[in-house]
Amino acid sequence: LASAAEGRQPRRGPRVLAIGNTIIDTVLSVPYIPLDDKVWINSKQTFVGGQGANAAQGMAKLGLDVAFVTRLGDDKDGVWAEEHYRQEGMDTTHCIMVPGAHTMSACVTLTKDTRCCYMHSDARLFDVDIESRLSGIDVSAFDVVYTDGHQLDMALPLARRAAALGVPVVADVEVLHEGSRELSELAMELVAPGKTLRELAKCDDPGDAAVRLADRPGKVVIATEGDRGSFGAQHGDRCALHVPADSRCEAFDTLGAGDAFHAGYTAALAWAGHDLRARMEFATAVAAALCETPGPVVSLEALARYGIRPGQLGSA
Repeated sequence: LASAAEGRQPRRGPRVLAIGNTIIDTVLSVPYIPLDDKVWINSKQTFVGGQGANAAQGMAKLGLDVAFVTRLGDDKDGVWAEEHYRQEGMDTTHCIMVPGAHTMSACVTLTKDTRCCYMHSDARLFDVDIESRLSGIDVSAFDVVYTDGHQLDMALPLARRAAALGVPVVADVEVLHEGSRELSELAMELVAPGKTLRELAKCDDPGDAAVRLADRPGKVVIATEGDRGSFGAQHGDRCALHVPADSRCEAFDTLGAGDAFHAGYTAALAWAGHDLRARMEFATAVAAALCETPGPVVSLEALARYGIRPGQLGSA
């Protein structure tokens, strides 16, 4: 397996080990979704995306020192993605480039009211032994470990080691199964869609789910609910804290909004001295900025409109 040459970038803020998907997104804006017909598109854009990649890039833009663990094919998409991460100031040392495989990709069609996503994953990406690559990662060198909850053969071994060392684990969980349930237990900071957490807690209210799942000292659970905002609780809370969606937001593209929330939350957690409300409010502002950014990764220009600049939490 190939690794990134000269992948290490100069240190910036707190160190985050991010783990997750890279998916090359081709986004088509269309007036409507045709049924057995053709339609001219309004615009076509291509981005280095994927849940983990979106969040990791957002963290880098917020001033964190991000190392990214992800699978890439050795095709032109994989080469482009790796170079793009370096240009964003990310450490690509732990990117796993698989010979002969295609990088994951997606075609996303957007109308004013509808989003459809067509995804491709090459089985050859997963038909490799990555144990030696993971064993070479010194988890203790990081201040926070983040995972998007996908590719658990990468995420779980690193999350287990982080938890054993007392390194905070921030995790998203979109789909429940044996592995993701273990991850939800390992993560001391569980930030996930309300639908998933309601299912996990076996209740109907996202706030109640957060309270129930924050079941041991230090545990924090946040349920994200899109335009309803987020509901968070830490161990000992009797009711959840509600942070509404940012009223300043003039959204035109919500692709990657949840990933931006994770980036903002992880940044606020990594810089010491911020309570739960402050972390949630900062994450909400970053997600709002993403909704005013074309594509799945928040822009510096949009962050600036919300008064956010790289590294500001560290100087606050």
